[in-house]
Parts: sequence; structure tokens; C-alpha cells
Amino acid sequence: MIHIILTETQADVVRGSTGPHSSLEPVPLASGIEWALPVAVLSDPAHAAHHDYLSALTQREVAAEEWPQTEEPE
Repeated sequence: MIHIILTETQADVVRGSTGPHSSLEPVPLASGIEWALPVAVLSDPAHAAHHDYLSALTQREVAAEEWPQTEEPE
């Protein structure tokens, strides 16, 4: 799936409520320096206030190993 790639600062700009019952919550990648949002947010009218900003950012496929690894319970 294609994602929008953000820096921590960019993630902070868009994070939070975008309207009633909607918000953007960028997910940190394992690198610790990049965050991601699904590109589908660009077609969701609930996030229209951020469409121009987000559409100017890098978009790419995020590989499985780039997501943070969850620890298995012992």
C-alpha cells in the first residue's frame, strides 16, 4: 500500500482532529525518523484542510520491515 511519508515535524503539523469524528494520526516507522499515513487520506473529504500540504510530500510503498516490530508476549 502506498503511504505519505512525513518527518516528525510534518507529522506534528497534521496530527489531530480534522473534523467531527475524524483525525489524522501518523504512524512512526521503525527508523524513528519517518512517519506514515495511508495515501487514501488525500481522497477523504474529512481531511480536506490538509490535502494540499500532504499531497506535496513523498509517497511510496512502505515495506513490512519498515513498520515497528511488536514484541511477542512471554
